[in-house]
Amino acid sequence: MRKVLYMLDLALAAILLLSSCSDNESVEAGKFKCVFDALDWGNGTTTYVIGHKSPDTDAVCSAITYAYLMKALGYQCEARVAGKLNNETKMVLERFGIEVPEVMDNADGERMIMTDHSELLQAIEGMDKARILQIIDHHALGSAVTSAPLYCRIMPVGSTCSVVYTSFKDYGVTIGKDMAGLMLSALLSDTNNMTSTTTTDVDRMMYAELLPLSGITDTESYYREMSDSLASYSGMTDEEIFFSDYKDYGTESVGKDIGVAVVNSLDEAAQASLRNRMAKFMPTALEKRKREMVFAMIINKTDNYTDIIYYGDGAKETAEKAFGTSDKDYIRCEGQLSRKNDFIPAISKALTEMTNTLDIEESSSLASATKSGIVGELTD
Repeated sequence: MRKVLYMLDLALAAILLLSSCSDNESVEAGKFKCVFDALDWGNGTTTYVIGHKSPDTDAVCSAITYAYLMKALGYQCEARVAGKLNNETKMVLERFGIEVPEVMDNADGERMIMTDHSELLQAIEGMDKARILQIIDHHALGSAVTSAPLYCRIMPVGSTCSVVYTSFKDYGVTIGKDMAGLMLSALLSDTNNMTSTTTTDVDRMMYAELLPLSGITDTESYYREMSDSLASYSGMTDEEIFFSDYKDYGTESVGKDIGVAVVNSLDEAAQASLRNRMAKFMPTALEKRKREMVFAMIINKTDNYTDIIYYGDGAKETAEKAFGTSDKDYIRCEGQLSRKNDFIPAISKALTEMTNTLDIEESSSLASATKSGIVGELTD
């Protein structure tokens, strides 16, 4: 009897949930929009949507498009950026007539939605003291934690804007030219024009739908313009270049406190120049970011290869274990490596294996020393 009553209670709760979700709209169109209503939006308070520090095109465009989506659903949200934009992102926003969002450098006490990251090391200051309502991302779940339930949508797709796209579809919000252009641009940027190993069927479906909506008629030409803008570092200092696309990773996620920069070039001359400039700056980067190791991926987008440079105690050994030895002061890899799918997994594996080997060696040394001590005592 108790079981029957329990099942009736569950059924009644489900009916009430569906009724509340379908107020003035079908459940199919609303897709359980009421889950958003359960979040602590505050009374007349603005919730800020923001990507990671050293913002790239996906971080910025996902924040803008997701804030647009939330506003369309009736929530008071505004996009913010976590720092100076790179030239590619500036070009994309200008192309689609979107104003650059205001810079936000502290989230303490604010209501926040994080896009394109969930790692506090990559977030603006004060995120650990903010009310994080949502996380929208395409990376592994990071260190952001909340005291109250949150809405979290993380998918293994090519860009965070791909996740945003699925949200537009699920909640039945029309995608206009500007939002289509931003999401498509972020997808092209993060997947190297749909050639990256991170590209999925969801991304391909998104590409096919958003391309005609965006008004872009020649994606090859448009992506080439994006790449030219991204690799244009004219007038920038070495520090600005290094940190223009940079992320920190902690011991809990990769095994040591490391930092990884991505820098782009379009020819071998620029490649060599950037390798030298970044290598000279890396000691400063190590100190500024309080890292044990720093790495930089110098990507040649024209000839399709990646040079890895490194600095810090054990950085060379770690990079060589992950990507092979080299008789130069850098390691060259075929293809345009993805920081998320290629570099971080390989470095994390290398650090784990090196740590395990060190632990075994230390245990063996301790065992030998103990044995020698016992033998010595017996001899005495």
